[in-house]
Amino acid sequence: MDQVVGEAGCGEKRRRLLSARFTVYFVLALCLFPRVDYLEVLRLLKAGAPGLRAWTGVNKSSLTRARQRLGWAVMRDLHRAVARPLGQSRDLFRGLRVLALDGMLLAVPDSAGNRETFGKSGSQRCPMGYPMARVVAVAECSSHTVLDAVIGGWKDSERIVSDELDRHVGEGTLLLADRGLWGLARWHRLRDRGAHLLWRTERRKARRVQDVLADGSYLARIEANKHSKAAGTVKAPPALVRVIEYRIDGQAEVVRLITSLLDHEKYSAAELAALYARRWEIELVFDELKNHQRDRPVLRSQTPDGVRQEIFAHLIVHHATRDLLDEAARLAQSPAERTSFTRALHVVRRSVIAPSGFSPSARNRDRRLGIAEIVAALLPRRRSRDCPRKIKSCITSFGSRPPTSRPANSVRQSPSP
Repeated sequence: MDQVVGEAGCGEKRRRLLSARFTVYFVLALCLFPRVDYLEVLRLLKAGAPGLRAWTGVNKSSLTRARQRLGWAVMRDLHRAVARPLGQSRDLFRGLRVLALDGMLLAVPDSAGNRETFGKSGSQRCPMGYPMARVVAVAECSSHTVLDAVIGGWKDSERIVSDELDRHVGEGTLLLADRGLWGLARWHRLRDRGAHLLWRTERRKARRVQDVLADGSYLARIEANKHSKAAGTVKAPPALVRVIEYRIDGQAEVVRLITSLLDHEKYSAAELAALYARRWEIELVFDELKNHQRDRPVLRSQTPDGVRQEIFAHLIVHHATRDLLDEAARLAQSPAERTSFTRALHVVRRSVIAPSGFSPSARNRDRRLGIAEIVAALLPRRRSRDCPRKIKSCITSFGSRPPTSRPANSVRQSPSP
């Protein structure tokens, strides 16, 4: 942590009560206790480390200024420094580490800066809801570890935002992605880094059949769209891909996959079709972040830099929790999917407020006790997902309210006699 803070130029020349190092811990604690205000989080940190200095004169404004001094790039660099794959060797597919690429939306406070930077749904005349930050991430399917992430706005395409996620995608990896992230230039860029790809695509892609293989898949040539609206840009060269088509029992829709694994004898179509279902693991990662760890419908930061700082802090906390689960899974010789994320989150929260101070022996003892608690509460084996994905829409008889209909000040009218 000190190295990342120093490289970012956030180190202090004089001794501060709210140093950059402590501010990092404070931001992480904000993510561990999302429903607690600033001063209460400060009290919880004080309870977990009784040897800290007295917080004389510290208030919400000074804590906000400390976050502003720290910036958001420190949290991004810290996440990139600690994030690493946690999967075991038995989780590899033919020697390849299976990763997934996808995005999610997080609601942020409706401040002027957030509206301008991130944007919100609806039209310009009648925007709706809260501003939304788009987070596109690469995660390891077996351990649910988020390896890297990029933050954009509501109107930013996942395809464009994902172009910056190349750090952990390379030799020895197999990247799964949905059809919304397809791009021929992106395909070539990832293949040049040595990564193998297994993506879902639309039926109108890769229709030029080159050869039919023994397992029912076929080789096809995929070319750039000559009718693309990106006039004047250099088109990506054609690519030879392997196409796998199949149906899920009870459904009429044909699922169409393309892959760079052309050897049908080493990588059969049935194995790859079953493997693609593991892309859903990144959706479970987003569920852990949004519904369990965040534990509130809207983030707390009122500025765009604060939102970015808070999101990367959530990713750091998530990685630390997943690291604890990975150690528990190795000790129990069990798959990571049988460990409970919510149980581990409770363990981490209790360890922060436990009055053990910064003693390494006490921290190690708390970690061992937490791992034993996780191992004792292993989940049953997960059932296979065989139901189609459906969207539940909220139907209401009330219309949307225009932004100009809200009064500047609320006035309570006294009841008439």
